[in-house]
Amino acid sequence: MKKQCTLMLMIIANVLRINAQETKPVEQYKVPAAYSFDYKVVYEVDREDKKGPETMSYYFTKNGDYMSMESPEMEKEKDMNFMISTKDGLMITFGEEPVPKKQDQRRRVLKVMDMHSMMKGSAETIAALAKAMPKKDPVDAEKKKPNPMDNFVKTGRTKQVFGYIAEEYSKEIKKEENGKMHEGTMSVWYAKVDFDPEMMFTMGMGSMAGGGAQSRMNQNHPNNMLGLGLTQKNYLMIEMDFSEKGGKSGTGMKVVSIEKTNFNKSTEGYLIKNYAGMSMREMMEKESAER
Repeated sequence: MKKQCTLMLMIIANVLRINAQETKPVEQYKVPAAYSFDYKVVYEVDREDKKGPETMSYYFTKNGDYMSMESPEMEKEKDMNFMISTKDGLMITFGEEPVPKKQDQRRRVLKVMDMHSMMKGSAETIAALAKAMPKKDPVDAEKKKPNPMDNFVKTGRTKQVFGYIAEEYSKEIKKEENGKMHEGTMSVWYAKVDFDPEMMFTMGMGSMAGGGAQSRMNQNHPNNMLGLGLTQKNYLMIEMDFSEKGGKSGTGMKVVSIEKTNFNKSTEGYLIKNYAGMSMREMMEKESAER
């Protein structure tokens, strides 16, 4: 169940990313012999609900046509231990599954899913789910609400990070938690790099930084902390710090390495299941028929 939920969360993140894109005719997708990456960026993320920092690794191509994200937890999963997302809205997953009618045997499987077509024919289902959910303010009204991630200002401070010059953006933050007002300063550091990391922000950096879906939706606001990675070409978030008046201070997340890589994810030996052009229902029906 946990594995299925993980896949669904990744699918939802992709749907959020391509929701505003124009739907294009589905073209035949040919799986290459290998997916090649040019850069690897490793983040250290400090979450309050965890005992210690976690690491997240991103693999990028120089032109940003696809990327991959991995974590130690994901590497342990057998049914989906590596995932690639493309700018065209495809999700390619690598993993293992039981051989049909031979459940004691496993095979390596590569699945291609099209985030545009997966929502095909599901308008009624989505509408029904929307009616059943608690009513909230209209989306337009939500967008107009103040967002603490908006209006970060460049301070003029810079520093060298792995061969790149990072610039600081900062903002005074006030927020109420558990009936107590917290005040402090939040800073983010961005560096202009020689590769395209834009998909990292469209793929849910908001969630990684604790901003959630609302923050992702508002990334087009003026100087939004996460939106800077979308409005500025080849902008990579290097670090996020906070300093609370009379309280705790620290680094929420930071890059611990940026390196060129010749990493190739080979597709050799994988059974390819190409679901591009299929809706979620069609894909599930085909999967069920194969068991």
